[in-house]
Amino acid sequence: MTAPHELDQFVVVDLETTGFSPRTCQIIEVGALRVDLVTGEQASFSSFVRCDAPLPFHISRLTGISSDMLSEAPETHHVIAGLADFIRGLPIVAYNAGFDMSFLRSAAPEVFETHSVVCALQAARRYLKLPDYKLGTVARHFGVEQLHAHRALDDCRTTLSIFEGIRAISGRARG
Repeated sequence: MTAPHELDQFVVVDLETTGFSPRTCQIIEVGALRVDLVTGEQASFSSFVRCDAPLPFHISRLTGISSDMLSEAPETHHVIAGLADFIRGLPIVAYNAGFDMSFLRSAAPEVFETHSVVCALQAARRYLKLPDYKLGTVARHFGVEQLHAHRALDDCRTTLSIFEGIRAISGRARG
């Protein structure tokens, strides 16, 4: 695993979905932050994804996303192509990366199957001692306020703040 402090350029990615399995569930929102820690530059990417099936009530309640918000959104392949272009081959940082990457690899295996990925959740488990490692718990540990949890771009911002904290710790741990 690439140590967090070794990355200066990366893209934080988060997805909102209708459930846990890329075989039976759909991506409904994509968020990404392209970060260059050397120059301080950041760029964002955010899009809803069309979902033709009714959005499950518990997902709508959790995310605040409604079926109406998705009805005119671009189709999955358009959003994923835009995301791939936005990423520009940089490493992906995600919180619980296995989840997000399973959906991305299902949607575009030719792009994401061998993509370099750093899991901020695994890094948190490695460098922190907390009662649990939910995104909100780790965010609170670093004093990060989650304004809109379970919205893709906002979760990217939270993950970036967490990753910057872990990055500092991992650099000290290596000496």
